[in-house]
Amino acid sequence: MKKLLLVSTLGLTGLLSATAHAESTFTNPAILNSTATARVDMTIVIPQVLFLRVGTSSGNTATDGTIDSVTFTVPGANVGDSSVIAGVGGDLTAGAVTVRVYGNGGNISLNSATTGPLTTGTAGEVIPWSQINVAGAALGATTAGFTNAAITHPAFNLGASGGAGTATTLTAANKLVRVEGKWTYTYLNATLPAAGSYGGTIAKNGRVTYTATQL
Repeated sequence: MKKLLLVSTLGLTGLLSATAHAESTFTNPAILNSTATARVDMTIVIPQVLFLRVGTSSGNTATDGTIDSVTFTVPGANVGDSSVIAGVGGDLTAGAVTVRVYGNGGNISLNSATTGPLTTGTAGEVIPWSQINVAGAALGATTAGFTNAAITHPAFNLGASGGAGTATTLTAANKLVRVEGKWTYTYLNATLPAAGSYGGTIAKNGRVTYTATQL
Protein backbone atom coordinates (compact mmCIF):
# COMPACT_ATOMS: atom_id res chain seq x y z
CA MET A 1 0.00 0.00 0.00
CA LYS A 2 2.85 2.41 0.71
CA LYS A 3 4.23 1.98 -2.82
CA LEU A 4 0.84 2.59 -4.41
CA LEU A 5 0.35 5.66 -2.28
CA LEU A 6 3.69 7.05 -3.50
CA VAL A 7 2.71 6.52 -7.13
CA SER A 8 -0.51 8.31 -6.49
CA THR A 9 1.38 11.26 -5.04
CA LEU A 10 3.71 11.53 -8.09
CA GLY A 11 0.80 11.26 -10.46
CA LEU A 12 0.16 8.10 -12.47
CA THR A 13 -0.36 10.04 -15.69
CA GLY A 14 3.10 11.64 -15.47
CA LEU A 15 4.76 8.31 -14.76
CA LEU A 16 3.22 6.61 -17.77
CA SER A 17 4.14 9.47 -20.10
CA ALA A 18 7.82 9.16 -19.09
CA THR A 19 8.02 5.39 -19.53
CA ALA A 20 10.32 5.55 -22.58
CA HIS A 21 13.02 7.30 -20.55
CA ALA A 22 12.50 5.79 -17.13
CA GLU A 23 14.71 3.31 -15.32
CA SER A 24 11.68 1.22 -14.47
CA THR A 25 8.38 0.33 -16.12
CA PHE A 26 5.15 -0.63 -14.42
CA THR A 27 2.72 -2.56 -16.64
CA ASN A 28 -0.86 -2.87 -15.41
CA PRO A 29 -2.65 -5.05 -16.29
CA ALA A 30 0.09 -7.55 -17.22
CA ILE A 31 -1.67 -9.75 -19.74
CA LEU A 32 -0.06 -12.47 -21.86
CA ASN A 33 3.06 -11.16 -23.69
CA SER A 34 3.10 -7.91 -21.74
CA THR A 35 6.56 -6.52 -21.12
CA ALA A 36 8.32 -4.30 -18.64
CA THR A 37 11.68 -2.73 -19.48
CA ALA A 38 14.49 -0.96 -17.67
CA ARG A 39 17.69 0.51 -19.05
CA VAL A 40 21.15 1.42 -17.78
CA ASP A 41 23.60 3.70 -19.63
CA MET A 42 27.23 2.60 -19.36
CA THR A 43 30.22 4.99 -19.60
CA ILE A 44 33.87 3.94 -19.63
CA VAL A 45 36.47 6.67 -19.19
CA ILE A 46 40.00 5.79 -20.44
CA PRO A 47 42.79 8.19 -19.47
CA GLN A 48 45.36 9.12 -22.10
CA VAL A 49 48.72 7.66 -21.10
CA LEU A 50 52.30 7.69 -22.41
CA PHE A 51 55.16 5.38 -21.41
CA LEU A 52 58.81 5.26 -22.45
CA ARG A 53 61.39 2.75 -21.32
CA VAL A 54 65.05 2.78 -22.37
CA GLY A 55 66.99 0.34 -20.22
CA THR A 56 65.96 -0.82 -16.76
CA SER A 57 62.33 -0.57 -15.60
CA SER A 58 60.32 -2.36 -12.94
CA GLY A 59 57.10 -2.38 -14.97
CA ASN A 60 55.08 -0.86 -17.78
CA THR A 61 53.40 1.66 -15.48
CA ALA A 62 56.48 2.41 -13.38
CA THR A 63 58.45 5.62 -13.08
CA ASP A 64 61.95 4.50 -12.10
CA GLY A 65 65.12 6.46 -11.46
CA THR A 66 67.63 3.82 -12.59
CA ILE A 67 69.90 5.11 -15.38
CA ASP A 68 71.82 2.40 -17.22
CA SER A 69 75.45 2.92 -18.20
CA VAL A 70 77.31 1.56 -21.22
CA THR A 71 81.11 1.58 -21.22
CA PHE A 72 83.46 0.99 -24.15
CA THR A 73 87.06 0.08 -23.32
CA VAL A 74 89.40 0.18 -26.30
CA PRO A 75 92.39 -2.24 -26.22
CA GLY A 76 95.70 -0.42 -26.54
CA ALA A 77 96.52 -2.28 -29.75
CA ASN A 78 93.29 -1.12 -31.41
CA VAL A 79 93.09 2.59 -30.63
CA GLY A 80 91.72 4.37 -33.68
CA ASP A 81 91.96 1.39 -36.04
CA SER A 82 88.18 1.33 -36.79
CA SER A 83 87.66 -2.02 -35.10
CA VAL A 84 84.19 -1.83 -33.61
CA ILE A 85 84.22 -1.97 -29.80
CA ALA A 86 81.33 -3.68 -28.02
CA GLY A 87 79.93 -2.12 -24.89
CA VAL A 88 79.60 -3.39 -21.35
CA GLY A 89 76.42 -2.62 -19.40
CA GLY A 90 72.79 -2.00 -20.25
CA ASP A 91 69.87 -3.96 -18.87
CA LEU A 92 70.33 -6.59 -21.61
CA THR A 93 74.13 -6.57 -21.08
CA ALA A 94 76.82 -6.23 -23.77
CA GLY A 95 75.82 -2.64 -24.45
CA ALA A 96 72.17 -3.41 -25.24
CA VAL A 97 69.04 -1.91 -23.69
CA THR A 98 65.32 -2.62 -23.80
CA VAL A 99 63.21 -0.02 -25.61
CA ARG A 100 59.46 0.04 -25.02
CA VAL A 101 56.95 2.74 -25.92
CA TYR A 102 53.21 2.83 -25.58
CA GLY A 103 50.50 5.45 -25.73
CA ASN A 104 46.84 5.67 -26.63
CA GLY A 105 46.55 9.16 -28.07
CA GLY A 106 47.89 8.75 -31.62
CA ASN A 107 51.34 8.93 -33.20
CA ILE A 108 54.35 9.37 -30.93
CA SER A 109 57.62 11.16 -31.65
CA LEU A 110 60.74 9.58 -30.13
CA ASN A 111 63.89 11.68 -29.93
CA SER A 112 67.35 11.80 -28.38
CA ALA A 113 69.18 14.80 -26.95
CA THR A 114 72.83 15.39 -26.03
CA THR A 115 74.74 18.35 -24.62
CA GLY A 116 77.70 18.20 -27.00
CA PRO A 117 80.45 15.73 -27.94
CA LEU A 118 81.82 13.44 -25.25
CA THR A 119 84.80 15.00 -23.51
CA THR A 120 87.39 14.33 -20.82
CA GLY A 121 86.72 17.74 -19.36
CA THR A 122 89.85 19.14 -20.96
CA ALA A 123 89.44 21.62 -23.81
CA GLY A 124 89.97 20.05 -27.22
CA GLU A 125 89.66 16.45 -26.00
CA VAL A 126 86.41 15.27 -27.56
CA ILE A 127 84.83 12.27 -29.26
CA PRO A 128 81.82 13.08 -31.46
CA TRP A 129 78.55 11.21 -31.08
CA SER A 130 78.98 10.04 -34.66
CA GLN A 131 81.37 7.47 -33.20
CA ILE A 132 78.54 5.82 -31.27
CA ASN A 133 76.48 3.46 -33.42
CA VAL A 134 73.04 2.28 -32.30
CA ALA A 135 71.57 -0.82 -33.96
CA GLY A 136 67.87 -1.60 -33.56
CA ALA A 137 66.57 -5.17 -33.37
CA ALA A 138 63.71 -7.20 -31.94
CA LEU A 139 63.89 -8.50 -28.39
CA GLY A 140 64.52 -12.17 -27.79
CA ALA A 141 60.98 -12.61 -26.46
CA THR A 142 57.79 -10.65 -27.12
CA THR A 143 55.74 -9.04 -24.38
CA ALA A 144 52.03 -9.78 -24.71
CA GLY A 145 50.20 -6.95 -26.43
CA PHE A 146 53.32 -5.37 -27.97
CA THR A 147 54.76 -5.37 -31.47
CA ASN A 148 58.33 -6.63 -31.13
CA ALA A 149 60.57 -5.22 -33.86
CA ALA A 150 63.55 -2.99 -34.58
CA ILE A 151 62.82 0.60 -33.53
CA THR A 152 64.73 3.20 -35.49
CA HIS A 153 67.08 5.07 -33.16
CA PRO A 154 66.66 8.88 -33.32
CA ALA A 155 69.98 10.14 -34.70
CA PHE A 156 72.24 12.07 -32.32
CA ASN A 157 72.71 15.80 -32.67
CA LEU A 158 76.35 16.26 -33.72
CA GLY A 159 76.51 20.00 -33.03
CA ALA A 160 79.14 21.52 -30.76
CA SER A 161 76.47 22.23 -28.14
CA GLY A 162 74.34 19.16 -28.83
CA GLY A 163 70.59 19.45 -28.56
CA ALA A 164 67.67 17.48 -29.93
CA GLY A 165 68.47 14.86 -32.54
CA THR A 166 66.44 13.65 -35.50
CA ALA A 167 63.16 12.26 -34.23
CA THR A 168 61.63 8.92 -35.12
CA THR A 169 57.85 8.82 -35.54
CA LEU A 170 56.01 5.80 -34.18
CA THR A 171 52.78 5.40 -36.13
CA ALA A 172 49.62 4.54 -34.22
CA ALA A 173 46.90 2.09 -35.21
CA ASN A 174 43.50 3.14 -33.86
CA LYS A 175 45.41 5.73 -31.83
CA LEU A 176 47.46 2.99 -30.13
CA VAL A 177 51.24 2.66 -30.11
CA ARG A 178 52.59 -0.45 -28.36
CA VAL A 179 56.08 -1.28 -29.61
CA GLU A 180 59.21 -2.77 -28.14
CA GLY A 181 62.69 -3.75 -29.26
CA LYS A 182 66.31 -3.33 -28.28
CA TRP A 183 69.12 -0.94 -29.07
CA THR A 184 72.72 -2.12 -29.06
CA TYR A 185 75.40 0.55 -28.73
CA THR A 186 78.91 0.14 -30.16
CA TYR A 187 81.92 2.44 -30.43
CA LEU A 188 83.16 2.79 -34.03
CA ASN A 189 86.71 3.65 -32.94
CA ALA A 190 87.49 5.53 -36.16
CA THR A 191 89.22 8.55 -34.59
CA LEU A 192 92.48 8.86 -32.70
CA PRO A 193 91.69 10.80 -29.54
CA ALA A 194 93.95 11.63 -26.62
CA ALA A 195 94.07 9.15 -23.76
CA GLY A 196 91.39 9.63 -21.15
CA SER A 197 87.90 8.77 -20.00
CA TYR A 198 85.30 10.45 -22.21
CA GLY A 199 81.75 11.06 -21.07
CA GLY A 200 80.27 9.02 -18.25
CA THR A 201 78.87 12.11 -16.49
CA ILE A 202 76.66 15.05 -17.36
CA ALA A 203 79.63 17.38 -16.95
CA LYS A 204 81.50 15.45 -19.65
CA ASN A 205 78.47 15.29 -21.98
CA GLY A 206 78.11 11.56 -21.44
CA ARG A 207 74.34 11.43 -21.01
CA VAL A 208 71.72 10.88 -23.70
CA THR A 209 68.17 11.89 -22.84
CA TYR A 210 65.34 10.21 -24.72
CA THR A 211 61.90 11.81 -24.95
CA ALA A 212 58.60 10.41 -26.21
CA THR A 213 56.16 13.11 -27.28
CA GLN A 214 52.48 12.58 -27.99
CA LEU A 215 51.66 14.07 -31.40
